[in-house]
Amino acid sequence: MKKKGTQPQKKGIPNILYGYSDEEVIETFALVTGASSGIGRAIAEELAKKGINLILVALPNTGIEVIEETLSLAYNIKVYSFCLDLTDSEAPYMLFDACKSKNIHLSILVNNAGFGNLELFEDSDLNELQQMMALNNGALVSLTHLFTPLLKESGEAYILNVGSLASVFKIPYKAVYSATKSFVYSFSAALRLELESSNISVSCLCPGSTLTSPRVRDILKRTSGKNTLFLQTPEAVAKTAIRKLFKRQFKIVPGFHNRLLLGVSQILPEAITDKLLMKLFKPKPLAKAQLIILSGKNYGSLTALSLANR
Repeated sequence: MKKKGTQPQKKGIPNILYGYSDEEVIETFALVTGASSGIGRAIAEELAKKGINLILVALPNTGIEVIEETLSLAYNIKVYSFCLDLTDSEAPYMLFDACKSKNIHLSILVNNAGFGNLELFEDSDLNELQQMMALNNGALVSLTHLFTPLLKESGEAYILNVGSLASVFKIPYKAVYSATKSFVYSFSAALRLELESSNISVSCLCPGSTLTSPRVRDILKRTSGKNTLFLQTPEAVAKTAIRKLFKRQFKIVPGFHNRLLLGVSQILPEAITDKLLMKLFKPKPLAKAQLIILSGKNYGSLTALSLANR
């Protein structure tokens, strides 16, 4: 929707909502996948606080319509929600067509939807591993490819791909998950180089363990025995993510302890790092809870948890 006249740019918000010329202002949107809970939900609200209109994507029956109404009323913005299973290869095209039909101008793409497991590779269900790759990588690539031309039509534009600390580690018992997150990081880095002369800035969010729910705390205790004192909230992760996204920073690692872990791992010999990771992620016998985090919904029979726990 176009409006005549100009608006002053709000402090701390990049020039994505406030016009392409002195004659007209074009309302633009941020698209967030996996927006019904966890980091995706928190990122959506962080953007809403800045007055940015939203397109929210989540699985059916996850309450995304309630979130749509809540954010719209609380922050006086436009919010559209779409219920889609992004493991379906046709879903990104359906979402793109829906946005085009509404004549939506996009300035921010947040590829957050994803899931992980904690299980021996040979014991994992192959179909579920294929769905993991389809969502964590396939959907992300498809959405980025489809929406990049729209982002180029914007003023300042941003792509935020949600990886994990697992992006830079090889994680036993999470072999496929950590590989998918390595893909996200490598893809994002290469895409940033390709787009560096354009209006689009590409960032990769690499959170550590994030407390998305009491169930996540329980699973963490029963699986790796990690100290929950080092967990971050989705709200803390989202606040850091959006602040550094708008500063056009590439690698975003929320939390001092996570940055410290990353730094130490680069100093330690690889053999020592490998042993530490084996000890940290080896599941306890009682840890095979049938839980998977996918935008706040149980997904199949995979076991949780990922480093990002989105």
